[in-house]
Amino acid sequence: MPWFVVLRALVLGMWIAGAQAAESIDINRADAQALQQGLTMVGATKAAAIVEHRRRHGPFHRVEDLTQVKGIGTSIVERNRRRITVGSRMLPADPVPGSVPVRTVPRR
Repeated sequence: MPWFVVLRALVLGMWIAGAQAAESIDINRADAQALQQGLTMVGATKAAAIVEHRRRHGPFHRVEDLTQVKGIGTSIVERNRRRITVGSRMLPADPVPGSVPVRTVPRR
């Protein structure tokens, strides 16, 4: 096999791996600049709207919850789905497990 065929295959493989290993964006922790740079079709206005929505309504629980932000539709979410994460279910603002006494609920 000629060396240039092998070289071409290696370069193509590295390019594909790099595209798949794009850094994911945690929409519950990223600032407006990170959202703007990391997500396709999200400019400064939409990134600021995401941060403001998160501040007012709390963390996103699912990737689809991003559509609740004005200006973000399902097409933007689908285009960025592989890049978006909602991070850990346990955010720093959430209570620590076991810190609140558990009360039993009476059965009916």
